[in-house]
Parts: sequence; C-alpha cells; structure tokens
Amino acid sequence: MSALRRQWLWPIVSALSTVFGLLAALIGEGGIWLCLSWIALALPLGTIVLHLTRVRRGPPLAETSRNLD
Repeated sequence: MSALRRQWLWPIVSALSTVFGLLAALIGEGGIWLCLSWIALALPLGTIVLHLTRVRRGPPLAETSRNLD
C-alpha cells in the first residue's frame, strides 16, 4: 500500500461514516436508520477519544527505553 493511501485511508473512512450518518438521520424515518445514524456518527467521536487518551498517556515504554540508550 502506498504511503499516500495509508495516510489518507482512515480520514476518508471517517468522512464517509459521517456523511452516511447524517444522511441516515435526515432521510431515514426511525427504526434501523436511527440506530445506524447514531453508530455512524459515533465512530469519528470514538476515534477522537481513543487518540486523545493515547496522547495523554505518553509514548510506550519501548520508545522511551530506546531513547535512553
């Protein structure tokens, strides 16, 4: 996989998930569409929370021990 594709894969997936969630909420009338819209709109938010918790924890121990050598 090329570096450009690897770099932009997840932002594109996140954007498509958001667009699908918004359209499902606007066009669908309850039922399964309501559940799908909530799930699709929660995925980007879950990704943001996941990465924020990783940043606050700091680098993994393997990276810090390698830098001390």
